[in-house]
Amino acid sequence: MSVQAGAKRSGALIAVLAVALLAAGRIVLAGPASGQPQACAASTAQEAATLADKLFAAGQYQHAGECYQAAGDMPHANLAFLKAAGPRGADTARDLKAQGDTAKALFANAAQAFRRSR
Repeated sequence: MSVQAGAKRSGALIAVLAVALLAAGRIVLAGPASGQPQACAASTAQEAATLADKLFAAGQYQHAGECYQAAGDMPHANLAFLKAAGPRGADTARDLKAQGDTAKALFANAAQAFRRSR
């Protein structure tokens, strides 16, 4: 095999590997768990605070955070948003680990294919 043919083959292998990595990877974005965030349905700050407390107690942290924001209670809003992000954070970590495992497998396969072509 000539040097030029080997260079073309390794260039093609790199291109295939890049496409495979792009196809295998997913971009995980933090966002609301179920579609668009809901606006707080309260008309006054006091109603928003009361509703936020009820939503927080019910475990609806994202919506509670929005109501705390509407009430002007940023410390509680931040706490609610952090609690809402918690489960998604675990899901994101699991997804990133799976992507890393996939990338390792792809690189191992590419290295093995490269060794075979020599």
